[in-house]
Amino acid sequence: MNTMVYTHGAYVALGIAATIWVTWTLSRRGRPFLERWCGDAALAGAWSHLLSVGIYLLHVGCLLLALRLGTTATTQAEAIELVATKMGIVLLALAVTHFLHVKVFWSMLRTMPPEKAAFDNAVTVRGG
Repeated sequence: MNTMVYTHGAYVALGIAATIWVTWTLSRRGRPFLERWCGDAALAGAWSHLLSVGIYLLHVGCLLLALRLGTTATTQAEAIELVATKMGIVLLALAVTHFLHVKVFWSMLRTMPPEKAAFDNAVTVRGG
């Protein structure tokens, strides 16, 4: 096998692993925000799952489309540089998605209806 087969394999494996980790983290850590906003654990779980599927489709699709981009690596050093460059792009795209999710979750909490925020604050103060 030539160097590009290994390069593509490493790129796809690392890119999908990074996508799974970021999506899992967003789903796990974002769910309490959704539960607080929705007031229903089942609905929050459904929203969390839908957001996760969207992230997987978007990022894995872009990852696979970008497979053809770049130069051909003939040496091991070129292969490592190519994988690093492509992974840098993948990680930047995941970071943008992550920060957009954080912004949305923050906006959800800031725009929470006053009566719900007052109830949540009272429960938190009493330790309930």
